[in-house]
Amino acid sequence: MASTNKTNQLYDQVTTLVDQSLAAVLRKHSTANANQDLESAFANARSLLEKMRDQTNEDIRELRELSEWDTFTIAFYGETNAGKSTLIETLRILLGDSDKLATQQQFRDLTKDLGLDSESIASLELSIQNLQAQLAESQQHVDLLTRQLASEEQQQAASIEMLRIAIEHKRKQLNFWHKLMHVFRKMDEEKALSERELALVQLKAGNQARLEVIAAEPRKLHAELAAKTGEKANVESAFARLVPLQDGSIIGNGRSDFTLQSHSYQFVVGGQQFQLVDVPGIEGDEKQVMSSIDSSVKKAHAVFYVTRNATPPGSGSDGQEGTIDKIKRQLGKQTEVWAIFNKSATNPQVLQGQPLTNQNDAIGLADMDKSLIGSLGADTYRGHICVSAMPAFLAAATCLVPNNPHLRSREKFLASMGRDEILQRSGIQTFIHFLRSDLCQNFKIKIRDANLKKIRSCLQDGISHLNQARDNFANAAQKLDAQQKSASAQIDGLLSGTSQKLKSECHDELSVKKSAMRMAIYDFIESDQSNDDFKEYLTGEIEALKTSVGRELEARFARVFKSFTDEAEAIINKNQKNVSEILHYTIDDQFSSLNLSFNTDFKMDNGINVVSLISTLGGAAALVWASFLTSNPVGWTAAAVIGAVGLVFSFYKAVRGFFSSSYKKEQQRKSADENIEKIFEKMTEMLDGNLDSASAKINEALLLTKNQMRIPYEQSLNTKIALEEIALKMTTLRDKLVATPAAAATASAPSQSAATV
Repeated sequence: MASTNKTNQLYDQVTTLVDQSLAAVLRKHSTANANQDLESAFANARSLLEKMRDQTNEDIRELRELSEWDTFTIAFYGETNAGKSTLIETLRILLGDSDKLATQQQFRDLTKDLGLDSESIASLELSIQNLQAQLAESQQHVDLLTRQLASEEQQQAASIEMLRIAIEHKRKQLNFWHKLMHVFRKMDEEKALSERELALVQLKAGNQARLEVIAAEPRKLHAELAAKTGEKANVESAFARLVPLQDGSIIGNGRSDFTLQSHSYQFVVGGQQFQLVDVPGIEGDEKQVMSSIDSSVKKAHAVFYVTRNATPPGSGSDGQEGTIDKIKRQLGKQTEVWAIFNKSATNPQVLQGQPLTNQNDAIGLADMDKSLIGSLGADTYRGHICVSAMPAFLAAATCLVPNNPHLRSREKFLASMGRDEILQRSGIQTFIHFLRSDLCQNFKIKIRDANLKKIRSCLQDGISHLNQARDNFANAAQKLDAQQKSASAQIDGLLSGTSQKLKSECHDELSVKKSAMRMAIYDFIESDQSNDDFKEYLTGEIEALKTSVGRELEARFARVFKSFTDEAEAIINKNQKNVSEILHYTIDDQFSSLNLSFNTDFKMDNGINVVSLISTLGGAAALVWASFLTSNPVGWTAAAVIGAVGLVFSFYKAVRGFFSSSYKKEQQRKSADENIEKIFEKMTEMLDGNLDSASAKINEALLLTKNQMRIPYEQSLNTKIALEEIALKMTTLRDKLVATPAAAATASAPSQSAATV
């Protein structure tokens, strides 16, 4: 109970630290982000982190349920028909598995009770075969005699029929006298007919008697055969009770669905407690056996990859996962993986040579070692071991029913060499020594280190996913930063160009108004008006500017602003598209390649609201334009302009003009020019000031827009930082779960021909 509590505390500690680390990161970033948009964006990162935490905790929970802390567990893993069950069955017999010993004793006791032995069963089979042959021969004799007697009877009957025909013909030839005489005396032929008919009756009776005597023999043989067949059925029924108890009942028949569930076999040898797990074959789509395979390898502290091929495990093709891919995925978290090359041997000659493997096998096994080291790492993959499991099983098996196909193979091998020699040459004795003296040594330390590695691997999976996600967001942030700066520069350039264009348009409009006003006043002067009328007219024209120039300037402003908003919208739409593509290719697609066991639905805002932007810009521009057009104190009027400028008139010149009309007109034109120039100069000054104010207002709105466009960058950067922090905390936790230094004494491979490290 104390050991169980201690291990549960370890898993609780890991889960608690993962939860606390995530909570600390989320709390820090939640309080740091005052910006509502960024806080909303961080909610996506929070969702991602929580999913990764839940996945890690789920993996830890599964390890808690599956991990074995008391019994050293060794899994036999490989493809169907690799010989895993054969090897385990042989070890059960030779190592004295308690369940196997009990089953063997049941087999012997039942065999004794049933009185079954090879000689009696063979004698029974021979008797049945002899009776079947005798019955066939006797029946054939009966059939032949029956046909012969029937032929004789048919011949006699035919002769009688011919005689009848002759008698009938002779009767027709008799005259009246002879017919009268025939009434009193039979013809000789009629006398002969009666004799022959009697003889036929006697012949049939005799034949029937002979057939009954002869048919008695097949009936007797058939009864004897039925008795022997019934006896055989009883024997077969007894076999049915013996078959589950015989050696080798766990050995498959080559079907991929023979072993669908893992089976564990317990051993206690020399005080060392361990168990062997027979894992279902890994070929095919594994749908039926995936759960059993996963739970078995997660429980195991050491794994034997069993194969019949002295070649590297196959790679996948056309999207199908290959054997080497499955090994990497399913065994990558183990601390100790060995390969067992199970040499096929259906003939004793295979065991005659030394070593067990030939030169071609050695080359292929060296390539296999390189492949498995490349997939699992040199710290996990320890080397290969060579055995020939079937000959070893045949030599070890003692409980086989007489009709077992292994029995004939066993006799063939034992006729060639002794039991102990087969066990030695097959490599099984060396393998058993390796199990007992090397692999299971320090098994308590190995159990702890293996389970700790699985926890570390669990954490490492989460760390790897976090780091990959971090890199994705860092890459996205870099690209989004460049994209935002580019879009901001385009908007700044657009605003600068628009300000210049707007000023140019407004100046053009004032120039047009100025020329038109000058022409109108000159026309009025040419009508030879008095100075008072001229002054009144000039003042009226200036007052009229308020309506006319405002309407025209507003039209020009609207055209320029429409062009500006269209171009700004195009820049922002393009930015949104680019941001969406960056997020898709650097985050969405990359998340799909992480092969996470949960679905990610990470979403991120890709920019700003175009309608909101245009509305903001329009509001800022309208505010400035309204202040320019209205007659409020901060606006302008003709009187204000005139008051600020002052009209230029000369009384002396006015008197002189009374006598000279041409001189008066000249002076009026001069006065008009001076006043128009000063008025439009003041209007231009006020207009430029208002345009600068408008640009400042629009720039203020655009600054908000540019800040909004930076939100995706801020989202990515904050998410990257959050992922980085939780990964660092999980790394610190992982590094605390270290193996025991005493475990440095690792197992070494069996020597000579049985293994190669």
